[in-house]
Amino acid sequence: MPVRIDTPVLFPAPRGGYIDGERFRDREWKPALCAAGIEHRGPKMMRHTFATWAIEDGLQLSHLATIMGTSIRELEDTYLRWLKRTDDQVRAAFDAYDLEFTAAAASGR
Repeated sequence: MPVRIDTPVLFPAPRGGYIDGERFRDREWKPALCAAGIEHRGPKMMRHTFATWAIEDGLQLSHLATIMGTSIRELEDTYLRWLKRTDDQVRAAFDAYDLEFTAAAASGR
């Protein structure tokens, strides 16, 4: 944890200051992925994975933007294909509901 909450460096290097990205990847990132049994990917790819899973699970874009420290517009621009896929999932859910309702009406329920 940073010494003060208002520090610009949320995750400082062990001796303070900024984390060296290359050393972080070699010393921390790669061993952590290996230990977790996760195929190697960069930190940015994990960010994209989180965003796409959150979108597919229906998390509101306003909430996701807050969590990720970005804007709704940036999410829409970056993840449009997943947003469209989510729309397809919503349509499929409505279609399933319509089929169930039609079947219930036909059987007199």
